[in-house]
Amino acid sequence: MKPFRQLITLSTLALTFLSWQPALVTAADETRRASTSRGLQELKIQAQSGDIKAQLRLGAMYRDGREITKNSQKAFYWFLQAAERGSVPAQLRVAKMLKKGVGTEEDDSAAFTWFNRAAESGNADALTNAGKMLQFGIGTPIDLKKAFHLYMSAAKKNQSEAQLHVAQMLHKGVGVAKNTSEAIRWLEKSAEQENIDSQNLLGTFYLKGSSVPKDTERGLELIIAAASEGHPAAFHNLGLIYQLGLGVPKNDLYAYLWFAVAAQSGHESAERFREGVALSITPDSISTAKTLAAACKRKNFKDCISF
Repeated sequence: MKPFRQLITLSTLALTFLSWQPALVTAADETRRASTSRGLQELKIQAQSGDIKAQLRLGAMYRDGREITKNSQKAFYWFLQAAERGSVPAQLRVAKMLKKGVGTEEDDSAAFTWFNRAAESGNADALTNAGKMLQFGIGTPIDLKKAFHLYMSAAKKNQSEAQLHVAQMLHKGVGVAKNTSEAIRWLEKSAEQENIDSQNLLGTFYLKGSSVPKDTERGLELIIAAASEGHPAAFHNLGLIYQLGLGVPKNDLYAYLWFAVAAQSGHESAERFREGVALSITPDSISTAKTLAAACKRKNFKDCISF
């Protein structure tokens, strides 16, 4: 009987321990919550005293809803406090929130002011954004020369988007004297960093032999790289490549497929091209193309492009 009594005793202890577990977990949760609450209060005190790091951290917490209820307005407030104290990361965040109207009213003029302030520190992202606003007259009068200057400053810091803008302005002679060879040099630099806009544009140049020696293989390689990352214009270019047989056998089914993907991705003229191709293929081919397009989309356009 003794072993049986021991078994009962052990079972009783086990049940008693299990009955304590919820209380223990609750107590642990309460301790964590109390600790988080104390930490948050301390962070707020630091932020209110002018601590830039605390202001940035508090702003990020409100922005992301991390350890605190998400609140875009409060995120903007704390980023603004840090921005006014000279924090370049905060100035960028304030500018972007003003540009999109997140946590505050949309205000392009104020956004440009903050991008410009951050750009004074030499920040490449700020230089590029301020350049775009100057180029297109968003929140500030158009100034193409200044826009090019800002782009070039960012491009020299290896900012791929700025390198693309420098290339485009040099290629067209906008805000600067036209210089095709320099334009291609900067476009190559941007494409090397896998900027998909640059890859697609440079790819079309190589396919056509425009501004560069014609190189169909290189052109296809660049356009495929951009399409593999979901670039709508690259999808449209793949449709043209198959429709016209540029470096590949002409194939209207595949042309329809890529025009369809481009249209679904928001490319403005792709639907018109797709309907044009539809006139030359059978309903069964159209159905096959749609099936292939759906399968490719499920793969996020990876490993579904072959010639």
